[in-house]
Parts: sequence; structure tokens; C-alpha cells
Amino acid sequence: MIRALIFDFDGTLSNRQENAYEVFNFYLRKFYPDLTEIEFEALLQDMMMYDCNGSIPVKMRMGPFMNKYGKDLPEDFLDVFIPFYYDHMFEFCDLKKETREVLEKLQGRYKMAILSNGDSKSQHSKISKVDIEKYFDEVIVSGDIGIHKPDKRIFEYVADKLGVKVEECLMIGDVFSSDILGAYYANMPCVWMKTDPEKHADYYKGYTISDLRQLFEILDEVNKQ
Repeated sequence: MIRALIFDFDGTLSNRQENAYEVFNFYLRKFYPDLTEIEFEALLQDMMMYDCNGSIPVKMRMGPFMNKYGKDLPEDFLDVFIPFYYDHMFEFCDLKKETREVLEKLQGRYKMAILSNGDSKSQHSKISKVDIEKYFDEVIVSGDIGIHKPDKRIFEYVADKLGVKVEECLMIGDVFSSDILGAYYANMPCVWMKTDPEKHADYYKGYTISDLRQLFEILDEVNKQ
């Protein structure tokens, strides 16, 4: 029986890809004023590819970008951009269109938590900006406790904070190598938010959704078992 729902934030509840695109667009345009719109779009699309949906540290993501486009950037670009990214990402953050509707329907039926990897200030700023703390019993950011997904201890930590057993939780997340793998390590049921329909996966046989509203059908099925 599922008693608690644990949601990743970026890319699961929020429009993480669109938000990142807007941050990069805003910040990079000043360094490439002579590019045509098509050329600048190509640069942004490369940046989004290197971004890896935020699943690796930002400094590592910037390596391939700097190798290809760095000749047009100042020497201190990374020293300035990385703090800007963490300090201002929240300004561009918004929710997926169905998020609030789904959370309102789930509130009161389950205990709920956000479990997000990332810098404490950046993640809390994003979550506060979209004003959804009221739906959750706990908001856990890895930067606050020094344990990061997929370490099973952070999943166990959230379950303990919610006052339920690990197997009574359902983890919902979009980054397979942190959300789904971590839930697997913790023996926690999970749902993969697969935002890219073309993403191929042969070895995962579990629940998959592309829209949070599909979660209700899965909950009905799991709770009948």
C-alpha cells in the first residue's frame, strides 16, 4: 500500500528544460551579438545538449561548450557564469501545466515530499518561487544534508521524515541515474517521468509516465495489489 509520494523537482514538477534554455539565452546573448538568429539558436541547442538535463555538475557541463565556443568568451566566464546560474535560475523557473492540478488532487490522500539534488540556495529559491511548499510535508534538498541521489540513504532519510516505510513510498522522477536508480537501491517503488518519447530503454520494466496526470492510474493499480 502506497502511503507517501516523493517527487523530484527539476524536470518532474517543473519545466526544467525550458527554464534552463531561458537562463542560457539571457546570459549568453551578450557575448555573441554578431551571430544571426539561426547561428545563435545552434549555440543554444548545443548548450542544452551539453546541459544533460542538469544531471551532472554545471562546471562539468560547461567543458564541451567552452571547447567549442570559448574563444568568444572572457577568461573569467566560468567564474562569473556559475554563480549567476545558481543565483538566478529560480527567476526563470515555472511549473509544468498539470503540476498544481495534480498536487491539489493528491494533497490529503498521501504524505508528500520533494526530494531534489542540488545546491541548497538554488533549489529552495526555485521551489519557493513557484509556491508549492504548501502541498508537501517535507522538502529535502541534497545540498542541505550532504547526501545526494542515487545514494539510498537519502531515500531512507525522506521515508523516515515522512514516518513511513521505504516500501510504502512511491518515487517519481525524470533522471534515471539518480531518481530511478536511487529508488532501486533503496528498494522503493518508483515511476520514471520519461519526458523524451524517443529515449530508448530496454532494461527498465517499471512504471513510466510522460504527464503527471497519468500517476493516478498507476496509484490505483499499485494500491490494488
